[in-house]
Amino acid sequence: MIPEDVRRFVLTSIPSVPFLEALLIFHGKPDASLSVPEIARALYLQPPTAADLLKELCLAGLLTVCEPRNDAYRYAPIDANLARLVDRLASAYSDDLIGITNLIHGASRKAAQSFADAFKIRKG
Repeated sequence: MIPEDVRRFVLTSIPSVPFLEALLIFHGKPDASLSVPEIARALYLQPPTAADLLKELCLAGLLTVCEPRNDAYRYAPIDANLARLVDRLASAYSDDLIGITNLIHGASRKAAQSFADAFKIRKG
């Protein structure tokens, strides 16, 4: 059972499994400075894709750039409430990896379907 606050956070703030996995890498190493190439290797992504992902995490208030010249980032939630929520998410993910990933994929499918529905021709 995924706690309701974690479920809400996933549905509103976690757009993809790679986003979540990158977040959890940083969460697991809160004092570490990690570079784009390191995250790209860890997640089997191309560096430009990893760079975009890390920028998204910064915009979400979860990471900060700590070494601009080296494209390095570190875990830095913007407030204690967000940090606690990520702690709870990490715990829920370790307990129910499939449930969390299904939740993310389900939200993605719903968004894609809503987008597709906007282009359906309606009979008047």
